Amino acid sequence: MIEPSNIKTRDLKIGGYIVLLFSSLLYGGNVVVARLISGDIPPVALAVLRGLFGLIVLFPLARRSLRENPAPSRQDLYRFALMGFLGITVAYITFLWSIQYSSATNVSIIFATTPAITIILLALIWGVIPSKLRVFGIVLSFSGLLIVIAQGSFTRLLSLNLNPSDLVMLINVLSVSFFTILGQGVMAKFSPIVTSVYSLFFGTVFLAPYGVWEMFHKSWHFTSTSMFVLLYMGCVVTGIAVLLNFEGIRRLGSGKAAIFGNLAPVFSILLAYIFLGERLSSYHWVGFIFVLVGIGLCLWPRSTIERIEPLTSP
Repeated sequence: MIEPSNIKTRDLKIGGYIVLLFSSLLYGGNVVVARLISGDIPPVALAVLRGLFGLIVLFPLARRSLRENPAPSRQDLYRFALMGFLGITVAYITFLWSIQYSSATNVSIIFATTPAITIILLALIWGVIPSKLRVFGIVLSFSGLLIVIAQGSFTRLLSLNLNPSDLVMLINVLSVSFFTILGQGVMAKFSPIVTSVYSLFFGTVFLAPYGVWEMFHKSWHFTSTSMFVLLYMGCVVTGIAVLLNFEGIRRLGSGKAAIFGNLAPVFSILLAYIFLGERLSSYHWVGFIFVLVGIGLCLWPRSTIERIEPLTSP
């Protein structure tokens, strides 16, 4: 006979897998639709508008939770502000800087190290040690992304040149990793939707000064397509995907949730194939298999000793 507690834990994990899969799908779609308005809206202004639309969606959904959750203390507000600063402000600015001064290949490879960096931070600061199987799964999944990014060419990988601007992308990875881990700790007290609202609010506020400046000093080319894409990126991705990601972190822990980030590029490529008619090659499928098997190993029941309970401050 299966114990009720085991059933509850199993349902908790399955729900976590589902919301993180859907979150990765939405993030992958974000990359595809972003191509449709490239250059139409100034980048930081776009980030601010996305944040505002995300808050418009999340706040009505969060009203009940905001009343039922305890009022944030000053320390809680500092944590929310730090999360917003790291996960929204720093992450977005460093990404913009990197894609401007570094190659898309370098940016993609460095961002693909996010799960590994998250696991390393959990081990060094929070004492959450992964098993060898999980480490192998992370390496295998990362290798799959390398195959896709390098278009199946080992020579292409060897010819890569790292430059100082790539360090900015490493800051992006560190900020996203800390954002994910801190979110798990904050949700010991607050629900995922409350955590999403406060983090997005502070992140948008920090971006707002430069975003508003861009609105009045940069050129715009606003069309009906731009509005549709903006609504998707703001309401669906910035609003719903952020919430789903936090829900997945609450259910599975930040380490397991991070590995799902490797699915976003896979979904992005598949969606581009479906909607934009882009071609898929054999190296894509080989890379996809590596990514999926690697994620499967990371999620294997005995692949980690990580606790699902919320993390405490280091």
